[in-house]
Amino acid sequence: MLRNVFNPELCGKRILLLIVFAIMIFSISCSSSVTTEPDVENLKLMFSPAEQTVPANTEADYVIQVENADNLFAFSAEIVFDNSVAELVQDAVVIGGFWNTDLLELSIVEDDRLSITISLQQTSNEDGIDGNGDLFTLSIEGITIGESDLTFENLQMIDENGYTVPNFDEIEIISGKLIVE
Repeated sequence: MLRNVFNPELCGKRILLLIVFAIMIFSISCSSSVTTEPDVENLKLMFSPAEQTVPANTEADYVIQVENADNLFAFSAEIVFDNSVAELVQDAVVIGGFWNTDLLELSIVEDDRLSITISLQQTSNEDGIDGNGDLFTLSIEGITIGESDLTFENLQMIDENGYTVPNFDEIEIISGKLIVE
């Protein structure tokens, strides 16, 4: 009876079977780690051009562009700049072609920042917008020799359900710079 349980021939076959199973499991785990998921394009927000040089008392226009937006329904941000070097011009914001017709817009100008909100209207029955495009154009005037970074603060990009848009937590932001000579 003891011989049947500890039969060397059966033990060898069991070990060989265990080795084969271990190799199969290892192969499956390695092959699944090699499998790549589809490449998702990152959400991107940028000043275009990223840098401009202008003489004093001259306007510079920056187009605020979005790339790879998914279900964008509303945009809100403060654009901050050095008010000893630059100031916003009258009617500093022009809505870009990315949005369709029924929009709500709000701009609040302070000495060193522009607070802007652009949103589709709920009554338009429009879904959020996907893709790439111009959100708005910002006009700023260089008033004295120097440099000013243009950056986003308190940025929000919201979908039609009131949540942040997909990939917002991995957004790539390209700030602007104004050089006044």
